[in-house]
Amino acid sequence: MAETDLTTEQADALSGTTDSETDLKYPTIGESTYYTTMYRLLHRLLTLAKPAGNSLRVYKDGALTFGVRPGRYMDGDTARDYTGATAQALTNDQTNYIYLTADGALTVNTTGFPNPSTTPHIPLATIVTSGGDYSYEDITDYRPRALLNVLTGVAAADLQDSLPVLQITVGAESDDQRQITIQARDAGGNDLACRVLARVWMATSDYGPPDASGNTVTVDTGTTIQTITANAHYLIESDANGQVKFTLAVSGAASRYIMAELDCMIYSSGELTYSA
Repeated sequence: MAETDLTTEQADALSGTTDSETDLKYPTIGESTYYTTMYRLLHRLLTLAKPAGNSLRVYKDGALTFGVRPGRYMDGDTARDYTGATAQALTNDQTNYIYLTADGALTVNTTGFPNPSTTPHIPLATIVTSGGDYSYEDITDYRPRALLNVLTGVAAADLQDSLPVLQITVGAESDDQRQITIQARDAGGNDLACRVLARVWMATSDYGPPDASGNTVTVDTGTTIQTITANAHYLIESDANGQVKFTLAVSGAASRYIMAELDCMIYSSGELTYSA
């Protein structure tokens, strides 16, 4: 079904008016030297269309070649300028997929656009060739797909899993010992079923430096990857359920703080007290 256009009455009603959003003025019916107003109108339309409409646009420049207009795009935090291209070869009697990789490499294949999670890219267009040539109608613009997209294939749980946090739980004191449990959790507060590498240390003040004085540390769950300072500072790989457990023994009256770091975030147990 064709898109419905303005009626004659609606179109004529625009005569001499100015569009409030673009400040674009419509020519007045019957005005003298109407073409001057029309030139202004065309200039304004081109000014509005150039940034989005022409940037990285694929166009026909030969029987089996194409060009790409210059444009700018963001690669993460990096602004990249693509200088454009001409006379790019196409495969005959095929659907040609044209895209830019994140670093600005223009790519053409006949198999399809890659998976964005595997090959970050900007889809530009497809061109269907036949009999050694193609027409403008055979170019399908795919640039809007880079502007308008949804996170299909990325479930909310997957997003939560990519933002792990640590929870520190402290057991009751018994015979000068406390068992410390460090659990990796997702952003939704659910325990993660994966291995993480946590940096763990014992301190005598909140967010203080490692201090081994009077400590005895025994890792019960997880694998010690590195002992930085015995009884004070470790790199520990969790088990498959994202959990690290260790026993901290301190003789006599004392207070300790358990610090754990994951992905540059530091978590504190708060003060742990040991009785005399």
